[in-house]
Amino acid sequence: MTTRTSPTRRILVGIDGSPASVAAVRWAASEAQLRGMRIHVVYVRDQRVPAPAHYAPLPRADDSYIGRSAGESTLKAVVREALGPEPPAAVQMELADGLPSRVLLDRADGAEMLVLGSMRPSGGPGAALQPRTPLGPVARDCLRAAPCPVVVVRSSGVKSVAEPAHAR
Repeated sequence: MTTRTSPTRRILVGIDGSPASVAAVRWAASEAQLRGMRIHVVYVRDQRVPAPAHYAPLPRADDSYIGRSAGESTLKAVVREALGPEPPAAVQMELADGLPSRVLLDRADGAEMLVLGSMRPSGGPGAALQPRTPLGPVARDCLRAAPCPVVVVRSSGVKSVAEPAHAR
């Protein structure tokens, strides 16, 4: 039997740097403001890599620093894109390592809701003729096992934070 922690008056947002992540943070911030809650934005660096071949070089000790720095940049860029250069004090940002769905499910314990972005297309001309596009594996896992309600937000005209400035 799973025991749920008492709610913490926070909305958890899982991001990956995509335009849908920006939309998810914006939606969560709006909802948090309406409900008088704070938001907890988590970017999970998936550390799974295939086993190196016998001829592949082993990672250097400082590679984790480079990855951490890139992860922090992505996290800050998504929050800045969604909420502006000075996010409200009620925004907590976290960079975590692990399997994304496992980390998000763990952090969702005690949250009022979990918000995720979806890049999967839906609607538009001919959508009724095409089968529904399934969600990605992280969203499916979270919908299946989250200890709180899960909201999936589609991106709508939001540019990726990874795009160069001249492409915007």
